[in-house]
Amino acid sequence: MPATTQSQYRAARINCALQERTIGQQTLLSSPGWVAFFVENGTAQAESGAQDYEMTGPSILWGPLDPDTRLRIAAGSTGSYVVVGHRILGDAVGPLPDTPELGRIARRRVMISLGREDARRSEFEAVFARLTAEAGSNRFGADIAVGAYVRLLLVLLWRAVEDEGALPGPAAMSGSLINQFRTLVETRFRERLDAAAYAREMGMSYDRLHDLCIRTVGKPPARLIRERTLREAQMMLERSALSADRISTLLGFSSASQFSHFFKGMCGETPGAWRRQVTRRDADHGRAAAPRFSDWP
Repeated sequence: MPATTQSQYRAARINCALQERTIGQQTLLSSPGWVAFFVENGTAQAESGAQDYEMTGPSILWGPLDPDTRLRIAAGSTGSYVVVGHRILGDAVGPLPDTPELGRIARRRVMISLGREDARRSEFEAVFARLTAEAGSNRFGADIAVGAYVRLLLVLLWRAVEDEGALPGPAAMSGSLINQFRTLVETRFRERLDAAAYAREMGMSYDRLHDLCIRTVGKPPARLIRERTLREAQMMLERSALSADRISTLLGFSSASQFSHFFKGMCGETPGAWRRQVTRRDADHGRAAAPRFSDWP
């Protein structure tokens, strides 16, 4: 059951025992808003914005709430959800003139997959626990507290996207711009945009973006975009039983053959061959940590 009937926010724990559970907009808010799904353990499939997201705990999906938004969480899985209206989100983000990236994160769909031993897991668990408690309390000032915790949630998502520190750069401005590019890539790489599209989104020419990436990272932007896609593909191949065809769809490829051609061009072997190699390695040496966004330069 939802933890509150407030029109601007709801939050609740999700505990599936013997059967799958589906959470849709009727369970969430009747009015437009924003939702965060947190899968702590187990697996789930989220649908949002005409896209499907395969979630393996611990993982978080943040994005706008629309009539087609739903989460199907598998039997034996646990997690939480929080949904807020535009007023609460506006209070959470505020004007923030010095941190436009937080507002940018808030407006996007963001999918974050954490390692099972990732220390940040406890931070997300604590924030979702407080959101659930405040949303269910009906105490004076609960809406203010919910807004504050939503802001903290967005900061944690921002940090996860930015990962563990800024990239090296010759100047602070270059570092800020390259981090903006990284944020955009993290939130939109499944759309298969080219580097020129990212440059337009950032309000700069492709040549300037290319020069920025070469100077600060040593790689052209197109290469960085491909590497981010590759990291996600490798994580899905290693941590799930999804077929290459399904992974190709989730990553925005037009066909499984296009995905296989991309993967082989980046790794020198097909997705199936790479998965078999990883499976043998894990069996021989113990399961290694799946690639994370921190592996992306």
